[in-house]
Amino acid sequence: MNNQNVYLHKIATVVPENCYDQQFVLNYLLKLQGTTSKKQSFLKRIYQNSGIDKRYTVIPDYDKKPEEHIFFPKNVELEPEPTTRERNAFFVKEANRLSYQAVEDLLNQNEQFDQKKITHLITVSCTGFSAPGFDYYLIKEIDLNPSIQRFHIGFMGCFGAFPALRLAQHICRSEPTARVLMVNVELCSLHFQKKFELDTVVAQALFADGVSAALISAQPDDSEGDKLLLKKFQSSLIDNSEKDMAWEIGEHGFDMKLSNYVPSLIKSNINTILQNIFTATDLTRDNIDIWAIHPGGRSILEKLEDQLNLTKSDFRYSYQVLQDYGNMSSSTIMFVLKSILEDPGVWGKIFTAAFGPGLTVEAGYLEKQR
Repeated sequence: MNNQNVYLHKIATVVPENCYDQQFVLNYLLKLQGTTSKKQSFLKRIYQNSGIDKRYTVIPDYDKKPEEHIFFPKNVELEPEPTTRERNAFFVKEANRLSYQAVEDLLNQNEQFDQKKITHLITVSCTGFSAPGFDYYLIKEIDLNPSIQRFHIGFMGCFGAFPALRLAQHICRSEPTARVLMVNVELCSLHFQKKFELDTVVAQALFADGVSAALISAQPDDSEGDKLLLKKFQSSLIDNSEKDMAWEIGEHGFDMKLSNYVPSLIKSNINTILQNIFTATDLTRDNIDIWAIHPGGRSILEKLEDQLNLTKSDFRYSYQVLQDYGNMSSSTIMFVLKSILEDPGVWGKIFTAAFGPGLTVEAGYLEKQR
């Protein structure tokens, strides 16, 4: 067994310039969708209990006059709704721009590091596609080595960062001189749809846009300061749950299936998932110093608190990211890990997990080291 240490050195995060608080979005949708008192009541309940203060989007139209719209048709009804092709074209442009910003910020954080040493590039997204993709754009614009090896992890949803981290760990253990750049781009807001269906309304109250970039290697000297040591990852499938969370391509964007049973399904399975990690690592629950849970929604965090007998303070990093950014699919856990990495007051063993279509649960054991 290869126990070569692999370090997550730095994380940079970027969000689009357009920011709307949750009350503004609620008021907007009450005018657009609130055609009955029942619909209005449902919208208010979902938005006012989301645990989210504000979210970011690449779409600049929501506070503009109809004739100023860039993404939506130039009318108050937003019809005809943009096609999937039109949404994806917007994704390509914005993914290139925002991924560049994130990688530039990452390299600026770690000026001692020579970017020409990067040997592998892993990109992650479930909200848009193109070939060549933003990975190709980054190589050209950041002036990375043209012989860099590229991997793309696509359409895996909110847990997509975990397969990417695991792949980076495998690469660095098999090639100790490898340096891996990992970039997550999720522009969930591009898939906003007018239809008033339970799953769609709930998903659109949670999801937002965010981008992350991270440097991973087996060389501790590739950065100064605290690091996250990648230790062990575990994947689990929850039986009979594939209909409760799904992400499919539709005519007018990607269609999100998000059952209200998801938080309960996660709650009832989390102890088994924890035990799988503990069995593989000889840890116990008492060994965990830091909890890094994907904030898929407030209800998920609250049910896990209850099941694990933890407090809001234990999940403080997750709650803060949810409050400030919403759910940014695979990028979200990277925002959480960045908060932990940059908190000067904490070190120790980390349990981290994210949930996505399947229903799939990806979990990991990391350590924050000085």
